[in-house]
Parts: sequence; C-alpha cells; structure tokens
Amino acid sequence: MKIKRTVSEKKKTTGEKEKKSEALISRQAPGMCFDFHPKDTNFYLAGTEEGLIHKCSCSYNEQFIETYRGHKGPVYKIAWNPFSTDMFLSCSADWSIILWHQQSQKPILTLSSTTAVVHDIVWSPKSVFIFVAVNESRVEIWDLSISTLDPLVIRFAAPKVKFTTVLFAKNTDCLLLGDSKGQVSVFELQNLGASHSNKVPLVKKTS
Repeated sequence: MKIKRTVSEKKKTTGEKEKKSEALISRQAPGMCFDFHPKDTNFYLAGTEEGLIHKCSCSYNEQFIETYRGHKGPVYKIAWNPFSTDMFLSCSADWSIILWHQQSQKPILTLSSTTAVVHDIVWSPKSVFIFVAVNESRVEIWDLSISTLDPLVIRFAAPKVKFTTVLFAKNTDCLLLGDSKGQVSVFELQNLGASHSNKVPLVKKTS
C-alpha cells in the first residue's frame, strides 16, 4: 500500500498550473504507525505524517476504505480497543489524544491535558475504559468512565529524561515505560479498574 497525500477540498479548486508544479515525491505521505483490527486482521489503520488516519484492507492496495480527519500534526500511535472493537485511539504531535468509532469520520472525544507531544498510547488489557498515554514529560493513566477531562493518575519523568513508549504487561499488573536514556522502567499498578477507586498508585519496581 502506497500512502498518497490526500488533497483537501480547498486544494481541489486550485488551478492546473499548481498541480503540475508539485514534485512527484511530495505526493507520498510518510506513514508513522499502524494497528491491525483485533478481530478481523484483514483490516488495519495507518497514521500519517500529515495527520490523517486511513482505514485499509489487505485485499486492496490502491485505495483507502475510510479516512479520519481530526489531528493537526503527525499521528504517532493508533490503538484499537481490545473489548469494544469498533473503537480506537490515536495520539499526535498536536498534543491531543482522539477517541474514534470506525463507522464515523468525526472524532467522538478529543483529550488534551498538557501542551506536549503525545508519543504513545495503550489500552488496558482489563478495562474497556482505561488507557495509558505518555508524552515527553509524564505518563498519564486515563479512565473514561470517571473523567474525560483529566487523567486519573500522572507520574512525571525524572529531570532530563523523556518518556517515549509504554506497554502493559500481559500476565501481571505492571506497566513498562521506555525513555530517552534507553532505559525501561517497570511500575506496579495497584487498584487499577477497581470499582469506585479514584487512586491508582504507581509503585516503581525496577529499571
């Protein structure tokens, strides 16, 4: 699949002279991330440098099924919800996290808690509502059943360290965080997903 730049409605009205002046290489949109659908692996989502998300099929390599417009910067991560498989999250250099439904090209929710690039997001393997996001300065645990305005827990990075990636451990209540120093820190999650709990302590185990 070659990801071509998507022409906006405004640019469609421009003259032929401008179209001819475009270099061939500029018609390609760099891909930044992708994620296969958790149930039907024939479908996948691809995020691009121009801020668009394309729904694609392994059966077709010439066209997109859908294009989702909402981000104003490069899309760094896309994650299907493992429980509600019509939903997915995306994060971007534009400081935002967006919740989508695959049948709608308009965002359901746009979340932004700080003016920093959001590098990575991951859904909890135990809850349809909980996900974790990392930006350069901190890691955030969100529970959409409690709040869509603010994260439930925030943990700041050490001085001169930037978080870059995050992953839930599969068989234990731990969170793995990668950073700009090349280190991976392991944190134990306590009470995550517990009913009526408004505190999820992050206890550092090792690094």
